[in-house]
Order: sequence, then structure tokens, then C-alpha cells
Amino acid sequence: MRIDLHLHSTASDGALTPTEVVQAALKHRLQAIALTDHDTAEGVLPAQAAAQGTPLRVISGIELSAEEDGMERHVLGYAFDPTHEALKTLLCRLKAGRIARIHAILERLARLGISLEPERVFALAQGDSVGRPHVARALVAQGVVSTVSEAFQRYLANGAAAFVPNARLSLEEAIQVIHQAGGVAVLAHPGRQPDYRTLLQRLLPLGLDGVEVYYPDHSQRLIRELRAFAIYHGLLITGGSDFHRRDSGGSVHLGAPYFPKHLDPVAAIEARAVRYRMS
Repeated sequence: MRIDLHLHSTASDGALTPTEVVQAALKHRLQAIALTDHDTAEGVLPAQAAAQGTPLRVISGIELSAEEDGMERHVLGYAFDPTHEALKTLLCRLKAGRIARIHAILERLARLGISLEPERVFALAQGDSVGRPHVARALVAQGVVSTVSEAFQRYLANGAAAFVPNARLSLEEAIQVIHQAGGVAVLAHPGRQPDYRTLLQRLLPLGLDGVEVYYPDHSQRLIRELRAFAIYHGLLITGGSDFHRRDSGGSVHLGAPYFPKHLDPVAAIEARAVRYRMS
């Protein structure tokens, strides 16, 4: 299965529109993708429309940003109804929280002597989901820093001078709302969490459906560990590139790294999602 179940578009902080993501996936001969923009499902229907009449399957996706004890956790949702009222209500709340967060970040930057107009940041966010990457890009454009990475290191990363926590969303609520919308919940890039073993055990009774096993930052050793954990606990195994933008050479690299050809995660996701749609 040539898949990529972790992709971002201009609906959040990606550089390609949903249609362009679909075109890139077709060019790379992928069989299935999920557009998983941060805290928004606005790109799902346009991506599905762009894939109509092609061999590419596009399942609904989202990446919800949860927060607990000062740590950010990400939950991927798949195969849900993007028009479900509970999900729409949550996303409206998160959108308001993101806007308030940007204003708070800009206030902190102003206290540091860096004046950045809110309109400049929001103009960079073409979709509903404005975030720190848009502030970083505005800082680069204004010549305050040379790169987005530098902007995060100096001002925007957790603990940096202008850091502001995200709107509060618990892992339990994230999983619950995904289930209410008829989808399945998967822990994103667990390798980025220093306590991933404890986290996974804690999420099992909350209804976690799967683990993003195949991810660019995951070592082969970690992939084997996560895969064994998923199989033992009957969890879905997914993977994705976490694509946001072209590389320095202008190329687009899509496709879940090292994903076994014999696995069909989309069929497994849709089979599990049936139980939530029927409940």
C-alpha cells in the first residue's frame, strides 16, 4: 500500500492547497492519503473533490493539538464526518483559541521590541488554522530572523521568550469528539514524546484506536517497538510523512516511510470506524 496519512495543506500551516496536495500524491502514485491539517477539517472536502475520478482515495483526516502538564500532544483523527456538529463546535472553539494565542504572542514580541502587525500574520494563514509557523514566517519576512527554525528557537518554542501555550484541549476530549464524529483516533508521532510508553498505556482505556508507527523521525528500533505494542493491544498501525512544504530543492516528498506493502491501513481504519458510526 503506497500511502501517506499525515499531510498538511494551506488549510493550516502547509504550503500547498488541498488540490495541489492531491496532485502531488497522484504524481507520486500514492493509493491513499489523509489530509490532517491542524485543528481544522476545511481542506478535507476540497481534497476529496479533487481526487474524484482518479485512482487516489482520500479519507477525512485532522490533527488535533491537545495539551496537558505543559506538554503538547497530537491526536490524528481519520474517517470521520467533517460536518458533524460536535466536531464543528470543537473546531470553532479551537479556532478562537488560536486567534487569541497569536495576539498574545504578538504582545510578547512587542514587549521584546519586535513590532509585528496581526494582519501580516493572518494574511499568511490562508485557511482557518493560524499558528506559530505563520508568526515565524512573518518574522523571517520582516528580517527579524533568518529562518523559521531560528524564529522558533529564539521566540516561539516551548519556554522561549514569546511562547504562549495553546488553547486547552484534553486528550480525552480529542479522542471522544473524533469518536462522536464517527472516526478513529491515532496518537501522532509518539517518538516525539519523551514519555511515549507511559502515554500509550494511559490512552488505551480512553479509547485510543491506533499508533502512528511509521514516521520520518522514528528509528527502526522505535518502529519495531511501536509495531509490537500496536499488535499486542489490537491497535491500528498508520504512517505518514507529516508533509508541510517543498524541500530546499523545490521537491515534494510524500509517502509513509518504510510502510510495509502488505498492510492496508485505510481498510482497517474504515472497518474500525463503523463501530463508532453505529453507536
